[in-house]
Amino acid sequence: MTENQTKKLLSKRDMLLNKADALALEADQLSYQGKYEEAVERYDQALAIYPSNPDLWAFKAITLSGGLGRNEEAYECWERAKKLDHVLADAIAVTGPETPVVHEKDLTDFKGSTAERIRNLVKQQALDKKKK
Repeated sequence: MTENQTKKLLSKRDMLLNKADALALEADQLSYQGKYEEAVERYDQALAIYPSNPDLWAFKAITLSGGLGRNEEAYECWERAKKLDHVLADAIAVTGPETPVVHEKDLTDFKGSTAERIRNLVKQQALDKKKK
Protein backbone atom coordinates (compact mmCIF):
# COMPACT_ATOMS: atom_id res chain seq x y z
CA MET A 1 0.00 0.00 0.00
CA THR A 2 1.37 3.39 -0.93
CA GLU A 3 1.70 6.25 1.52
CA ASN A 4 -1.09 8.13 -0.27
CA GLN A 5 -3.43 5.13 -0.04
CA THR A 6 -2.64 4.79 3.66
CA LYS A 7 -3.44 8.45 4.26
CA LYS A 8 -6.77 8.12 2.43
CA LEU A 9 -7.66 5.03 4.42
CA LEU A 10 -6.79 6.69 7.73
CA SER A 11 -8.70 9.80 6.71
CA LYS A 12 -11.81 7.73 5.96
CA ARG A 13 -11.45 5.89 9.28
CA ASP A 14 -11.15 9.19 11.16
CA MET A 15 -14.20 10.56 9.35
CA LEU A 16 -16.25 7.50 10.36
CA LEU A 17 -15.08 7.69 13.99
CA ASN A 18 -15.99 11.39 14.07
CA LYS A 19 -19.44 10.49 12.72
CA ALA A 20 -19.84 7.83 15.43
CA ASP A 21 -18.80 10.37 18.09
CA ALA A 22 -21.30 12.90 16.73
CA LEU A 23 -24.08 10.29 16.82
CA ALA A 24 -23.16 9.34 20.39
CA LEU A 25 -23.23 12.97 21.47
CA GLU A 26 -26.62 13.39 19.82
CA ALA A 27 -27.84 10.26 21.61
CA ASP A 28 -26.60 11.67 24.94
CA GLN A 29 -28.50 14.89 24.30
CA LEU A 30 -31.66 13.04 23.32
CA SER A 31 -31.46 10.96 26.50
CA TYR A 32 -31.04 14.12 28.54
CA GLN A 33 -34.23 15.44 26.89
CA GLY A 34 -36.09 12.23 27.73
CA LYS A 35 -36.25 11.12 24.08
CA TYR A 36 -35.00 7.62 24.83
CA GLU A 37 -36.26 5.81 21.71
CA GLU A 38 -34.53 8.35 19.49
CA ALA A 39 -31.39 8.09 21.62
CA VAL A 40 -31.31 4.30 21.19
CA GLU A 41 -31.63 4.78 17.42
CA ARG A 42 -28.59 7.10 17.44
CA TYR A 43 -26.59 4.65 19.55
CA ASP A 44 -27.49 1.92 17.05
CA GLN A 45 -26.27 4.13 14.19
CA ALA A 46 -23.01 4.83 16.05
CA LEU A 47 -22.59 1.13 16.82
CA ALA A 48 -23.05 0.28 13.14
CA ILE A 49 -19.94 2.39 12.53
CA TYR A 50 -17.96 1.44 15.64
CA PRO A 51 -19.26 -1.84 17.10
CA SER A 52 -16.11 -2.40 19.17
CA ASN A 53 -16.70 0.69 21.34
CA PRO A 54 -17.67 -0.51 24.83
CA ASP A 55 -18.80 2.98 25.88
CA LEU A 56 -21.46 3.04 23.16
CA TRP A 57 -22.76 -0.35 24.29
CA ALA A 58 -22.82 0.76 27.91
CA PHE A 59 -24.65 4.01 27.24
CA LYS A 60 -27.16 2.21 25.07
CA ALA A 61 -27.70 -0.15 28.03
CA ILE A 62 -28.17 2.77 30.39
CA THR A 63 -30.75 4.32 28.08
CA LEU A 64 -32.59 1.04 27.53
CA SER A 65 -32.73 0.28 31.25
CA GLY A 66 -33.04 3.68 32.90
CA GLY A 67 -35.08 5.40 30.23
CA LEU A 68 -37.19 2.65 28.73
CA GLY A 69 -37.21 -0.17 31.28
CA ARG A 70 -36.07 -2.64 28.62
CA ASN A 71 -33.80 -4.55 30.96
CA GLU A 72 -33.29 -7.71 28.87
CA GLU A 73 -31.97 -5.68 25.95
CA ALA A 74 -29.92 -3.58 28.35
CA TYR A 75 -28.38 -6.72 29.83
CA GLU A 76 -27.25 -7.85 26.36
CA CYS A 77 -25.64 -4.45 25.78
CA TRP A 78 -23.88 -4.59 29.17
CA GLU A 79 -22.53 -8.02 28.27
CA ARG A 80 -21.14 -6.70 24.98
CA ALA A 81 -19.57 -3.73 26.77
CA LYS A 82 -18.00 -5.99 29.40
CA LYS A 83 -16.45 -8.25 26.75
CA LEU A 84 -14.87 -5.22 25.10
CA ASP A 85 -13.53 -3.50 28.23
CA HIS A 86 -12.23 -5.52 31.21
CA VAL A 87 -12.04 -2.43 33.45
CA LEU A 88 -15.70 -1.71 32.78
CA ALA A 89 -16.46 -5.39 33.42
CA ASP A 90 -14.75 -5.15 36.81
CA ALA A 91 -16.74 -2.03 37.71
CA ILE A 92 -20.00 -3.69 36.72
CA ALA A 93 -19.09 -6.87 38.63
CA VAL A 94 -19.10 -4.85 41.87
CA THR A 95 -22.89 -4.48 41.55
CA GLY A 96 -23.50 -8.24 41.53
CA PRO A 97 -25.15 -10.56 39.03
CA GLU A 98 -28.24 -8.47 38.39
CA THR A 99 -28.54 -6.04 35.51
CA PRO A 100 -27.28 -2.60 36.48
CA VAL A 101 -30.21 -0.22 36.71
CA VAL A 102 -29.58 3.41 35.96
CA HIS A 103 -32.24 5.91 36.88
CA GLU A 104 -33.25 8.88 34.76
CA LYS A 105 -31.52 11.32 37.14
CA ASP A 106 -28.23 9.53 36.42
CA LEU A 107 -28.52 10.28 32.71
CA THR A 108 -28.05 14.00 33.31
CA ASP A 109 -24.36 13.74 34.29
CA PHE A 110 -22.41 14.90 31.24
CA LYS A 111 -19.04 15.59 32.93
CA GLY A 112 -15.91 13.62 32.09
CA SER A 113 -15.27 10.93 29.54
CA THR A 114 -17.92 8.41 28.61
CA ALA A 115 -16.01 5.55 30.19
CA GLU A 116 -15.42 7.56 33.36
CA ARG A 117 -19.12 8.41 33.63
CA ILE A 118 -20.15 4.78 33.23
CA ARG A 119 -17.67 3.59 35.83
CA ASN A 120 -18.77 6.29 38.26
CA LEU A 121 -22.46 5.44 37.80
CA VAL A 122 -21.85 1.74 38.35
CA LYS A 123 -19.60 2.34 41.36
CA GLN A 124 -22.17 4.68 42.90
CA GLN A 125 -24.88 2.07 42.44
CA ALA A 126 -22.67 -0.52 44.14
CA LEU A 127 -22.13 1.83 47.09
CA ASP A 128 -25.84 2.59 47.28
CA LYS A 129 -26.59 -1.13 47.22
CA LYS A 130 -24.16 -1.79 50.12
CA LYS A 131 -25.84 0.93 52.20
CA LYS A 132 -29.23 -0.83 51.95
